[in-house]
Amino acid sequence: SKAVTANGDQWNEYFEVTGIEDCGFVVEVQIFNRWGALIYESNDYQNDWNGVAHSNSVGASNKVPTGTYYYIVKLRNSGLKPFSGPIYVGTK
Repeated sequence: SKAVTANGDQWNEYFEVTGIEDCGFVVEVQIFNRWGALIYESNDYQNDWNGVAHSNSVGASNKVPTGTYYYIVKLRNSGLKPFSGPIYVGTK
């Protein structure tokens, strides 16, 4: 997914890494804000990030502010290089 709009409408509620469900890879995800600060990290990602920030991040009701963020996804035991890109998060 390239956009997360965690507003309860059942569409684009979570950042999802798809197409690898039956491959047996362990998915590692890091999400950074525009200043390069790590705001989310998971070593066994389960497609469950919806804009919630670590306690050291800025945001109302523990959600990150609306804006563009950057992700790095590593597929452990895949032999593939990590991939990355921008993701838009709308939390209002």
